[in-house]
Amino acid sequence: MKIITKIIIFGILSEFLISCGALTREERDIFSITDRDTTYTNFVKNSPNNMDNGVIFPSSREILVERNTTQHDSEFIRYYPDFIRFGIFESIGTIGGASSDAIGTGLFGVFPINELNPEYSGDSSKVFSGGIYRLGISEWRLRWFRDAPNWTIGTSFTEAILPDANSDKYLISFFPIYIRKRFFLREEIPYIALTPAIGVGYYPSQYINASVSLDLGSIGGLNLRTYLGFAAGYNGTNTPQMINSSGSNSETVVFPYAGLGISFLDFLNLVPETYVEWKDHQHSAWEISVVDFTLLGADANKSIFKDTLSGFLKGFDLQFARTNLAIPLLNNRFYVGTSLLRLAIMGRYEWAMGILPIRFGYWHTLIDDELTTNPFMEFAFYPSSYFNIGAELNLRITQSIVLGAKLGYITGNSDNIINQNILKTYGQSTDFSNMYFGISLGFQRIFFENDLRYNRPELPLKPKVYE
Repeated sequence: MKIITKIIIFGILSEFLISCGALTREERDIFSITDRDTTYTNFVKNSPNNMDNGVIFPSSREILVERNTTQHDSEFIRYYPDFIRFGIFESIGTIGGASSDAIGTGLFGVFPINELNPEYSGDSSKVFSGGIYRLGISEWRLRWFRDAPNWTIGTSFTEAILPDANSDKYLISFFPIYIRKRFFLREEIPYIALTPAIGVGYYPSQYINASVSLDLGSIGGLNLRTYLGFAAGYNGTNTPQMINSSGSNSETVVFPYAGLGISFLDFLNLVPETYVEWKDHQHSAWEISVVDFTLLGADANKSIFKDTLSGFLKGFDLQFARTNLAIPLLNNRFYVGTSLLRLAIMGRYEWAMGILPIRFGYWHTLIDDELTTNPFMEFAFYPSSYFNIGAELNLRITQSIVLGAKLGYITGNSDNIINQNILKTYGQSTDFSNMYFGISLGFQRIFFENDLRYNRPELPLKPKVYE
């Protein structure tokens, strides 16, 4: 499983490069403005003896006319999305590999925590034998068949197709090329589409992957998908997968599969939405976060930073890919959310890890466009089970950077985590109950009442154009 760790590390680093790409299209209107001004000045010259000037010049009034013309250039810039799909991470739990060597990736492919160690070689009791993982996903419009809508061409920084725990069967490629065609069953948020796709990976594995998926999303960057597919490829003796498995021969891989997938920070635009300015796009979430890091003070006995430390700072809270979706009921301020991963460490022997925790809360704006608060409660069931209740205060520094404060109480246990590398790093954690307080810094987007689509009935309709 070492190869998976390398893929994850390279993929996280790639997000900084991908996020710098061109996701926005500018349209500029350049025109000249002409200002014309006319001034009329009247002069009356009265004769001392009030003489009549005759029929031709009956009045002594004089009119002075002055005309001024000024001209200056003006420029107006509009910003539009320039992509069909842009996503950070997609994970699919698959059935179809060797059942005797199943990885046990779990539902959506995001639950193999206990098996992430070099000695693990598979288990016949697992339902999900493998997984498909993509990092840094991008799709653009493909203008085929006289501009037929919903054709796309795309790639991802890394794609890994893992039929089972045998690493010599892993099909891995950097920047595979995919062509997709979406048939939309619903064109209102959240979208529903049937998507056939075919892709080619060329390095370090060479393979073809054909699939069809039923997609639900995107809403707040969250998507759910079901897959049926077939992958066939080849690993040579010099590919990392073969070297790590000590394989001396090349490996041909044939992998029919069915799967359930989820993706985070994964945004989809219909073709008409690429003609709607960014400022008029519809938002369904109160918060979308890439990463949120918090330094914690807690009532734990020992800090993880230094064994002899008895001060206030005991641990940290780290969350990846968090989304809080507004519930369109009452005043639209209640929300439900989740995150890809949460690691909450209150001390040396009190820590919790949650994959896809469920979060409920109430969002309230204290100062428009700047300060918000949200009390919440959160449940996690794997690999730790915990209940977390608290409140957050968020101050928007920039559109993508948020400074916050957190106060809460967490209780649960981490008996399910058996990976020895984790235990060596943070110590054995079983039952825990801790109060905590922390200061956080997040790379995230906070939305306000005026941003939420449920509060903006004046938003323009999507233009029905495909040119």
